[in-house]
Parts: sequence; structure tokens; C-alpha cells
Amino acid sequence: MKYNLFERKIATSWEEAEKKLLKSTDLDGERIDEDYKKAFPYDYNPEIHFIYKGELTGPYRIEKDFSLYFYNDREQVELRYRFLGEGEILEGDNIKQVPSPSPFHNWNGEEWVYDIELERKYLNGKIQITEREMEVTQAQITSRKSLGMYIASLEAKVSELLKRHSDLCYELSETYKGE
Repeated sequence: MKYNLFERKIATSWEEAEKKLLKSTDLDGERIDEDYKKAFPYDYNPEIHFIYKGELTGPYRIEKDFSLYFYNDREQVELRYRFLGEGEILEGDNIKQVPSPSPFHNWNGEEWVYDIELERKYLNGKIQITEREMEVTQAQITSRKSLGMYIASLEAKVSELLKRHSDLCYELSETYKGE
């Protein structure tokens, strides 16, 4: 895509055009019509030359007709103006975001790779949390029994925690199969 520089003075040479500040300026109505042709050393083509208002963003180059050419994503990567981030690939001329299939995958620059150690750390953390919950619940049961109280909901919670602990240990053992 091309954007016109629309400087108030004509650049008489290519070198001078490159030295100019690359920013757009608002032009009043008369200048856009008849006086417009006096402002630029090339033929006006409304398809590629128009007023660009606002900040110029992204890398670009100055064309021979003094218009700006903004690089697409592929060109920016190839010219090292931009680098692909985690989960980004080039698809055609655009950058595409590839979502991670699970939290246990790492990006290797081209694709998501399953990291079994991440899953094992996650499962070990969940097992430790469950064990702490069981200790706290067991301490509550013991203290209440010493006071002569019995609460059935705490016994049910212990059963639930034991089942969760068993399931997590089984999941963890499955990650070690085949090694």
C-alpha cells in the first residue's frame, strides 16, 4: 500500500526526499484541487496518492514517485524490522497466531512441542496442594473429636480428597509410561 508524503516543498532529488521529515501535513482545500499539481514533481494518481493524516507507523521505504511503501508482515520479518513472537508463523504475507494446544506445550520457533516435564510439575503441585488440604482436614477432625464433636461433612471431604489424590497420582504415573 502506498501513502503520499505530502510535504509542502518539492524534493528536487532522491537524496533530499530521503532526508525530509517523513510526516503528513494537513493541506487546505485549494491546494488539493488546482494548486495540488504544483506541489509534487509527478503525475497525481488518486489510486496511490492521497492524504494520509496521523502518525506514520511501521517500516516503509520512499518510492521514486515520492510515495511511501509500507512493508507487509513478511517483508518486515525478512528485513528484520520485526521478529516472530511465541506462537506466530508467517502465512502468505501475514503473521498468523497459532494457539497453544495445552498449557504443557512450549514454542520452538515453528510449532508447539509437548513438554512432559511441565505436565509432571503441574501434577506434582496439585498433589502437594491436595495433601495439604488432607492434613488440614484431618487436623480439624482430630480437634473436634477431642471436644467430643463429630462432623460428617469433614469425613466426606476426606473421602473426596483421597479420591482426588488417587486420580492425580494415576495421571502422574501415566506420564512415566513408555520411558
